Amino acid sequence: MSNNDFTASESTDTVEEPSAVKNDAHRFRFPLPFDPMRLLAGILHRWPWILVCSIIFGILGALAGKAITRQTFSLSISLIKLRVPQTVKTSEVGQAFRPADLNDATLLATLLASEPIDKAFTLAANGVSTDQAASRVEASQQENTDIFYITYHSPISAEDAVRVSGIWADEIRDYTRRLQQSEARGVLSILNKEVASLDQRIEEMNNEILGFAKARNYIGGESQVAAVLGKLTQIELGLEDARSREISLREELGELTRKIRSHSPLNLRLREARDALAELRSTYTDENPLVQIKLESIAYLEEQIALLDKEAETSLESFTGSPLGNQLYLDMIAVRSRLSQATTQISRLQKQQETETERLAEFPAIMTRYEALRSKRDSFNAELTLMSNRLKEAEIFASGSPGYWQIFQAPDPRNVIASSLIQKPLLLGVAGAFAGSAFAVLLCLLRTQRSVRRSALECCAATGASLSAVLPSQNQLSSEFSSLWITQLSPQTTHRQSPVLLWTAGLDAADERLFWEHLSAAIMQDTGAPMDVFDLGHDDLWASSALPETLRWRRSEPTDVPSLFLRCNSLPNASGRDNLSSIHHWYAVIKGEKSSLQKFAKVHHLIRACLEPCTGTIVINTPAKGWLRTFADQISLFLTKKFSWPILWSIARSF
Repeated sequence: MSNNDFTASESTDTVEEPSAVKNDAHRFRFPLPFDPMRLLAGILHRWPWILVCSIIFGILGALAGKAITRQTFSLSISLIKLRVPQTVKTSEVGQAFRPADLNDATLLATLLASEPIDKAFTLAANGVSTDQAASRVEASQQENTDIFYITYHSPISAEDAVRVSGIWADEIRDYTRRLQQSEARGVLSILNKEVASLDQRIEEMNNEILGFAKARNYIGGESQVAAVLGKLTQIELGLEDARSREISLREELGELTRKIRSHSPLNLRLREARDALAELRSTYTDENPLVQIKLESIAYLEEQIALLDKEAETSLESFTGSPLGNQLYLDMIAVRSRLSQATTQISRLQKQQETETERLAEFPAIMTRYEALRSKRDSFNAELTLMSNRLKEAEIFASGSPGYWQIFQAPDPRNVIASSLIQKPLLLGVAGAFAGSAFAVLLCLLRTQRSVRRSALECCAATGASLSAVLPSQNQLSSEFSSLWITQLSPQTTHRQSPVLLWTAGLDAADERLFWEHLSAAIMQDTGAPMDVFDLGHDDLWASSALPETLRWRRSEPTDVPSLFLRCNSLPNASGRDNLSSIHHWYAVIKGEKSSLQKFAKVHHLIRACLEPCTGTIVINTPAKGWLRTFADQISLFLTKKFSWPILWSIARSF
């Protein structure tokens, strides 16, 4: 049959579904590649094995539990967390030293520290080694409280539990005290170094301040500045007084100089000569030798007086010789002496004034530097004071730390709990029973998995198509074949849209011949005409058997009437594959056996390459044996139909 024949036979009134819709409609989805109900039924079918293994393993577990069970005596002691003291403070500056305030998780770890546990069991000497001690103790915290519990499981007796628990609690308290003391001693060592370093710095600062004061002649404070200002004022007053005396003495010396000059002998002789000249001129003229001599004498005296005036600043002896001159000369010497003293005093006071002024000008820098040194020393002193106070606080904790724990409830023999002698054997017995059941289930699962029989659910999962029919494998005609023809095959062949392909690669020859006989009989019973099949396969299915009357089997397609059914059990040759392009509906016929699924899987990739998705799955199934497997088949069939119903409804809607 050619492609043109298939096309001509199609109804023009039929509208094909889109390929994507058709693919989704034919697809069968199941989350597992196997049927869990079949495996479960196979396992439960062998329930005596499970029961026997459970009993045997349970007994073995109980015996093992009894062999390893040792009675223990458990006792819990409650400890309350101590808050780190807040009031140990020796100064009002800075934060007081105190040990670290550990959180609850850290405190819980201190309860299980190796040191107190080892020491407690060493002191107890009850035969429990320190290596075993860690497995005998527990620690926990009561929720939302500061109460912690330590538990000791004694393998000896209740008295041993009470005694060891008390020793352990005391060792825990001593251990945390040592922790605080160790921390305080570490801080104490650091503080001692800091205090020694500060002492050395303060001593160096004192030496630096002393050296600076000596070098700058500064004793500190504003009094020294006030003293310098007072001294400078006195100097200025003395300088003003000396300058006043100098001026008065100079004036007095000038007056005496004028007086002594007016009483000089040359002046007297000059006056006498002038008087004599006047007498001579009254008698003689200027050309008279006597007058000329007198004039020369007066000129000489004037010359001598002029020379004397020039030397008068350095020498006044020339003005002496008379009682008054001598007295004036002595007075002038005395005045000159006092003037020299005044001048010397002025010079000295000026130098002192310059010195004190320079000193006063240096005071701001000196005071600033001095105050900086003192401030630095004071800061060292303040730091030393603070460190000394912290040192005292650390010494308090280093000598007597309170620790982190206080016993809230002492060991009480009434609280000792003895362990049960049947709990562990019972638990191990139950665990052994479950282990035996699991072992038996595993063996049953392996045996069930090796079974060749497969359910309709697994057949549909292998083909990826919905379930069309479940047919019996007995050699007899049944209603399932008629139902397959009426509900699935007949609607698709009524309008001769395209031939229907039955893919039988999963069947062997005997099963396939039986399938065609039953199906053709159901079709002939309904239509009164034999079933017309065009065989695209390479083998000759009816070579060893007679063709039934209900079946018309063709190896070549006639040109007058196209066939309604195609048969193919393997991929045709290139010329025959042209007929596959016009196939819109094809069914996979699979027998519910492992080998049949494997045969179909081998050629499934070739089918996907040449055909559209499978329309449905026709399963030939062998009835199960036993009520459990029959019930499991019913559940599997229900699941298969549940996953196939939307698909079947979509297919029915397309018609």
